[in-house]
Amino acid sequence: MNDVDRRDRPSLRRAAPALLGYAGVRALGLLALALWSAAVGKSPHTLLTARWDSLWYTRVAEHGYGWSVTLPDGSVHSNLAFFPLLPWLERLVHAVGPLSYADAGLVVAWLASLAAAWGVFAVGDRLHGRRTGVCLAVLWGALPVGIVASMAYSEALFTALAAWGLYAVVRRHWVSAGLLAALAGLTRPVGAAVVAAVWVA
Repeated sequence: MNDVDRRDRPSLRRAAPALLGYAGVRALGLLALALWSAAVGKSPHTLLTARWDSLWYTRVAEHGYGWSVTLPDGSVHSNLAFFPLLPWLERLVHAVGPLSYADAGLVVAWLASLAAAWGVFAVGDRLHGRRTGVCLAVLWGALPVGIVASMAYSEALFTALAAWGLYAVVRRHWVSAGLLAALAGLTRPVGAAVVAAVWVA
């Protein structure tokens, strides 16, 4: 089997260096977060699972939609702004295991971030070879916003679906591309761009 044939099969073994590199970079990021948290007296677990958007997703998973907050300036923030795929997965993981909704969201995000790194690798590998795929996956983990992929946010899930959707487009697997694009559209507003890209392709 030649290198081109191997690129057609996005095996876990072929992606292992990319996934290990990505996980190593993210582990360093989490270590830095833990050290900073200890220095300022904050909980890294709370920062990853119970801040900002993660709180909204957890509440959607636990209580459903229809909840809002009125701020002191009179503006109203509604949980309808948060797309449903992540909270659905949080609810599923919570239902099948002993995890809280917040921890279930963190597990989903971490698994999705690995799937995203694999998808980024697969696209790079398919188009320009294994080394390119590894570099892309590691660079994605090293971006300053990479910490968000380690939080109970929807970014990692969206990136995984978008990356594998792009891989399906490159391989001309249109049904898979359409399904992945539709799922990406259930994670974030920018998912509409993935749907449009697959449609145009």
